[in-house]
Amino acid sequence: MDDYRHRKELFVSNLNGTTLSETGSILLNGCATYFLCQLVKVNIAKSSFLNLLLENSIIVIPPLFVCTLLSSFNYLFLIVLWSLCFLIYFTQKASAIKLIQTNNKSYSSTIELFRGQILIATCLCILAVDFPIFPRRYAKTENYGYSLMDKGVGLFALAHGIVSAEARNKQTSLKDLFLENFILFLLGLIRLISIKYFSYVEHVSEYGIHWNFFLTLCFMKLIGYYLFKLIKNIHLLIILILSFHEFILLKYFHYDDYLISSNNLRTNFIDANREGIFSLGGYVCLYLIGISCGRFIIKYEYEQKFKQMAIRFFILMIILCAISYNPSRKLCNLSYISSTTGLACMCFACYSVIQWLLLRKSYSIESMLIKNFNLKGLDIFLLANVLTGIVNLNINTIDSSDFTSFMIILLYMFTVSSFTYFCPSIIKLILKYLKLSKK
Repeated sequence: MDDYRHRKELFVSNLNGTTLSETGSILLNGCATYFLCQLVKVNIAKSSFLNLLLENSIIVIPPLFVCTLLSSFNYLFLIVLWSLCFLIYFTQKASAIKLIQTNNKSYSSTIELFRGQILIATCLCILAVDFPIFPRRYAKTENYGYSLMDKGVGLFALAHGIVSAEARNKQTSLKDLFLENFILFLLGLIRLISIKYFSYVEHVSEYGIHWNFFLTLCFMKLIGYYLFKLIKNIHLLIILILSFHEFILLKYFHYDDYLISSNNLRTNFIDANREGIFSLGGYVCLYLIGISCGRFIIKYEYEQKFKQMAIRFFILMIILCAISYNPSRKLCNLSYISSTTGLACMCFACYSVIQWLLLRKSYSIESMLIKNFNLKGLDIFLLANVLTGIVNLNINTIDSSDFTSFMIILLYMFTVSSFTYFCPSIIKLILKYLKLSKK
């Protein structure tokens, strides 16, 4: 058992990642699957079960192949998928142009699609990474570099900003803020206790001994909320926090060396959790950037300015990715923030163009799978973590064959997707029962 534990720790350690372009191409594959699904499901009966099968087959399974069996053909798969989309689109008979004007000034389908894609990719990767079928270059890097899971962490944090009340220019009540962050803190505590109790394999240099991503999300949102209360100009606030985190904390006080060096002993709580604690400034920046992007998207989408939105995000993507040179998820440094935001801008631009094309021919832009992933985001993230833990406690993942690995991940993703379709939000039901939720 100790030998297996040691092997598993090595399996996820000292990794160097891949290129920014390959990471971006995987995200573009996700955008293409949504486009293809909307094009082919026009004549499918609106049955929940048929929709589940169709959307799983087109939106979930192709990214699963790209991240496992077909990872070596990622770029070719991207070209084929987009070519198929445009072939179907331009050979279909055009309907009268019918742009749908929404009356809800706080809703955005672009945001819904982006967050849904990130949730699907997150659920897929957190289990797949434990199997050898998942390329090591896609797993989290040790110190510096680009990888799918590194960018997934940052995009997940940014997604929390774009769906926040502040992004919709609404005020969050202290009660709602407390409830949301109390749940995240509780989940972080439960995860910590579970890991210690079951002697679950953990990569200590990722967040620290006691810290985890649930706690990062909790404190990221709390800090972001109160700083935004103090400084209402969000762009000024982002610049101030980013300057402090990058140039004062990491560079002037050399906390980059402190966080990266493996020679530092974990003698107290701060030392023991230094990666999680001192990367918070960067994650708060990503959260605030998400709020800023959310406001921009909601405004432009309400005015049906999809083309203008796509152009602006495309230009931002080029600039932000160009200045990224040595990113580190562990530090959450300027380069990591810029490249993560650049990839988010790429997704925003892509979804803007796709929706503009779909609306020109009166296709539906709504995906039930993605909508349900959004409505039950926290439930799904929790379910994915629980299922991942159950699999790892009962299966020797690192010695599994490619066929066994693929079938386990496929069954797992189908289970998660089925939950989004047919089960209510457990967390919302609990809050409603306790009379702590407004609904």
